[in-house]
Amino acid sequence: MLAPLSWLKEYVDITLSPKELGERLTEVGLGTERISKVDEDTIFEFEITPNRPDLLSIIGIAREIAAIEKTKIKSASWRTQIKFLKPQKPLPLTINTDFKINPRFTGIIIDAITIKESPAWLKKRLEKVGLRPINNIVDITNYVMLELGNPLHAFDYKKIKGNTLNVVQANGGEEFKSVDGITYDLPKGAVVIKDSEKIIDLCGIKGGFNSQISNETKTIFIRVPIEISTLIRKASQALGLRSEASSIFERGVNSSGTIDTLKRCVGLVLELAGGEIKSDLYDLKKSDFSTWKLKLRLDRLSKILGINIAEKNVLSILDSLNLSPKKTVDKNLIEVTVPTYRNDLKIEEDLIEEVARLYGYNKFPKTLPSGQISTKQIPYFKDYKLEEKVKNIFASLGFSEIYTYSLVGENDVVDAGFDPENILRIDNPVSRDFEYLRPTLKIGLKKALAQNKPNFEKINLFELGKVYLGKNLDHAIEDYFLSGISNSKTFFEIKGLLEELFNQLGITDDPSAFIQSEDDTVVFELNFSKLLGKINLGKAFVPIPKYPPMAEDLSIIASSNTKAMDVINEIKNQSNLIVDVSLLDKFENTRTFHIVYQDKNKNLTSDEISKIRSKILKTLKSKFGATQKE
Repeated sequence: MLAPLSWLKEYVDITLSPKELGERLTEVGLGTERISKVDEDTIFEFEITPNRPDLLSIIGIAREIAAIEKTKIKSASWRTQIKFLKPQKPLPLTINTDFKINPRFTGIIIDAITIKESPAWLKKRLEKVGLRPINNIVDITNYVMLELGNPLHAFDYKKIKGNTLNVVQANGGEEFKSVDGITYDLPKGAVVIKDSEKIIDLCGIKGGFNSQISNETKTIFIRVPIEISTLIRKASQALGLRSEASSIFERGVNSSGTIDTLKRCVGLVLELAGGEIKSDLYDLKKSDFSTWKLKLRLDRLSKILGINIAEKNVLSILDSLNLSPKKTVDKNLIEVTVPTYRNDLKIEEDLIEEVARLYGYNKFPKTLPSGQISTKQIPYFKDYKLEEKVKNIFASLGFSEIYTYSLVGENDVVDAGFDPENILRIDNPVSRDFEYLRPTLKIGLKKALAQNKPNFEKINLFELGKVYLGKNLDHAIEDYFLSGISNSKTFFEIKGLLEELFNQLGITDDPSAFIQSEDDTVVFELNFSKLLGKINLGKAFVPIPKYPPMAEDLSIIASSNTKAMDVINEIKNQSNLIVDVSLLDKFENTRTFHIVYQDKNKNLTSDEISKIRSKILKTLKSKFGATQKE
């Protein structure tokens, strides 16, 4: 939000310097991103949080300054100058609306205007806040929206066919051409205005090309609405279309501000474009939009903030925010009246926050947290140390970690062997390339491999992240998976890598089931969420044996159907003096195993090894028909 100092001063007396004012506004939560000089004016650039739509206006920021300066907003003359009297020979207009989608519809017709260039002061002020001047009517509507915070729109009255405005929701698929000349297919549920023939406005977002103000316009209808925030946001996201108006409506506007906004606009139109009012005031609403009451307990205030603020200071702060505080019979209780532009004040804690920020967070004493540290593990506890351990293991084995998008396209899903009908899809994707929630990490890994191939010969990547399974929310599964891809390692090397991982985590599963060879790459994928239940990090200290091991290589001939792991297990079972067996080499039907013998109590002799070897060969011949290679 850009706010010229000269514009702010029209609403509030300011004694602080621009630097002091920026610092003080930042202290009360209105983040000042930048202060710059333009001509002889000072422009403040503010970061507005979503809960404060009232600050998306000059008057809203002026109210904050008034609270800081402990003064009041200046009274604007236009509030009393404009009178909505019944005109002679009013122009006809029928308005049909639905209060469920359009809670308030305020408007008026002005005839005999002259479209021309805006005066220099108006163009200059719009340019300072980043808007391009167009003509006097469009510029006035933009100016008033920024000044008072209620979006409004001007229609060319003569282009409204049948003199009828119907506020309805789109069926979906209707074509709409905006004032920018861009055509959109409307999503179902978007709020629009139709005349007797066509759609002429996309409410709260963009005006229609077929009802826009042109140089030939002589009569206008000015509309100041209250829109439903969720409907505007949903349509805006579906279309990928945002505007100054939609960003305000999405957050909620001042429901009592439509009359003042219309008065300000009408006054400027009559001043800068001439003309006369040619209709009654239209103000369609189901009920009045009134203020509401909230109560603040002083003891609750002290308990939440941890400090005692004098009652007179609390009353002064609440009064500076136009909350009209009153003491009740209960001396501990203050009652306030919340104006309609402060939609963020709904509960007692909201009032406590207002007192705290205006009092000044910097005045709070610096204290350490009190109480005892909980010894119970919270239900949603996650052990990140375990994740780091896994990642460090992969990094030490030559793999690089990557992070890929959770959203993928339909082609990605199909290429990965999944049916898009059975994959979770988001309703409002920003792009067709980011439409589905990934059912596997392999999609991102394969893309990363392809992108890195031109620059690297050997690529080893892994990712630990979420995948999303199930075809709808009722059957959705969200699990962590651990996946990797390599174009430089063999199936057996990846198997060895996973064996090392499992060994360090105390997992006894066979890693072969998680590995796949695909063309010139090897890919593995494990359900890390399920793997967590198998992890056993409990380790017992085993002292280093005093006596040295003895090792030998044993070559056997066995059929190709014989699995190396089965042979290794049989060898290990022949004696408790065998401490390690591994496959050393393989050629055709010949396999060589490296066997390590060790006795923790004494040195082994050749005769003892010979007896164990004989037992091994006898068992392998009996089990697998294997014989020792000569």
